[in-house]
Amino acid sequence: MAGRPKIYDETAILDKAVEVFWKKGYANATADDLLSAMGIGKGSFYFAFKGGKEELFRKSMERVVELNFKAIRDALTTCADPVQFIKDFFLSLTGNESPVGNKGCYFGNALIQVSADDAGLKMIAAKYLHLLEEIFTEAIQRGKDLGLLQTQESADTLGAYLVNLWNGINVTRRMEPDQLKLAELVRMNLKILT
Repeated sequence: MAGRPKIYDETAILDKAVEVFWKKGYANATADDLLSAMGIGKGSFYFAFKGGKEELFRKSMERVVELNFKAIRDALTTCADPVQFIKDFFLSLTGNESPVGNKGCYFGNALIQVSADDAGLKMIAAKYLHLLEEIFTEAIQRGKDLGLLQTQESADTLGAYLVNLWNGINVTRRMEPDQLKLAELVRMNLKILT
């Protein structure tokens, strides 16, 4: 017997779960919130996510990486000037068209919001932030190889610095509505990329 056929698009329901987790956080997102947003019943939910909410959150983190990090890495490896791309990317975080808005970083939020009882989820979130660091590090090394950077700081150090800036701007954006001030802060931080 083949079992009950799947009558939903897993990618679409994951995208809906991402929205809920991003808005409410892991701990505050209730089963009702998730089921309502995803448009599926409890039976379908536990059939698809046997590990319940924790498994759904793990898969939602994978989805955010799939949607965002691959695009960033592809753009950085194919553009003519990865250093300028990084500068433009960070400045884009300060305006109304920010890809993150005031929601903060999905993974940074998880590190803060997920309880110590869910240490495995924290480790996954940290792993993905290290992946972002790796993407920045590769781009910085490429910029150095192309002669676009004169700084003596290593690509590894600058990659870590940029993840720190990423985390910082995602928090500061929530408390500072003045986009010009945010842009000036970002420009000041990016002066290291010379």
